[in-house]
Amino acid sequence: MIRVIRAEMVKLTRRRFMAYTALGAVAFGAGSAAISVLTAESGAARRGSELLSIEALSTAGGGTAAALGAVAFGAVFMFAAFIAGVAGEFTRGTFRTLLLAQPSRMKLLAGKLVALIGLCAAALAVAELSGWGVARLLAPGQGIDVSQWGSLDALGAAGEDYGRLMIWLVGWAILGTAVGAIARSVPVGVLAGLVWAGPVENVIADGWEPAQRWFPGLLLRSLLSPETAVVSTTRALATLGCYCAVAAGIAAGVVQRRDVAGA
Repeated sequence: MIRVIRAEMVKLTRRRFMAYTALGAVAFGAGSAAISVLTAESGAARRGSELLSIEALSTAGGGTAAALGAVAFGAVFMFAAFIAGVAGEFTRGTFRTLLLAQPSRMKLLAGKLVALIGLCAAALAVAELSGWGVARLLAPGQGIDVSQWGSLDALGAAGEDYGRLMIWLVGWAILGTAVGAIARSVPVGVLAGLVWAGPVENVIADGWEPAQRWFPGLLLRSLLSPETAVVSTTRALATLGCYCAVAAGIAAGVVQRRDVAGA
């Protein structure tokens, strides 16, 4: 599997691709932080609300929370990236070629997944850093106290926030990989994934409150905003663990048994 990861990283670390990825991460992190700071409300945040309160942003973890709070809006793009990354191998016929170098289909799929997660993890770290910087510049003008943002407690909070972000990333990665393996077509897979994770989940949740406790996309979003989530982190993790286990099993079964002669 190490060879698969190395081969995938060669493709993912091309200079132009890395430059675009870095620029996108900086822009996204900065934009997310700006949205969180500029829309912060005074008083306790409401359950189910996507907006952070000024009081929450004034704590030690406010700096990274500012960027983290709006990152959930980029979930559909992350989901689409993993769907396209896997389905594209079948669409272009490269999965069959890769099997000549690595006959184990599961090692091939797992290596690709690990490489993609590694790149996205680095991009999200860049986004968090740029978001913290923008939030630090904008916060004083919104009445947000930033005196604790440089403390040791802030460093611990940043680590916890990044940990939540990694769980969020891995969750979308596994679900996206499963959809990509099943669809084997980038347009079909991405369209199906975006329709479900975007309008379907959110529209249903607007009229059916339990949806926020059961739909995978909404559960992943709750991990990034535990203060305003309607479901506890423990329950969200347990439910997501079941979803990811099922998705991984389905992806493994599909890749192992499906004929790739025409892929």
